[in-house]
Amino acid sequence: MNSEHTPLAVRRAHLVAECARQRGDMADQLNLLKAPVERVQGAAGFIGAHRKTLLAGAGVAVGVMIARPKPVLAVIAAGASLWQLAQRVVPVVQRMLPTVQRVLPMVRARMGGHLE
Repeated sequence: MNSEHTPLAVRRAHLVAECARQRGDMADQLNLLKAPVERVQGAAGFIGAHRKTLLAGAGVAVGVMIARPKPVLAVIAAGASLWQLAQRVVPVVQRMLPTVQRVLPMVRARMGGHLE
């Protein structure tokens, strides 16, 4: 294509097309690199947009912790206890759920629709 016999306009058109193709390829590659960063920036954007609210909430939490540590510690202890209870109860419920789903229609049929 770069021979002396090829007209300048043809060579220019070929170079313009080649540059356009390369720009498109580069844009595709750049978009592949941007995808994970945009997900992180979504969270960062949310935090940045609500920065004042989040800082105010954190300030209130720290203030309450400093002013009244005993009730806060009691709430934290109660939350930890509830979490442990839930960890023990969830497997039991998961095991019982198929039985309940099988028996419940029979109970409803015997009651004649009085449960609804």
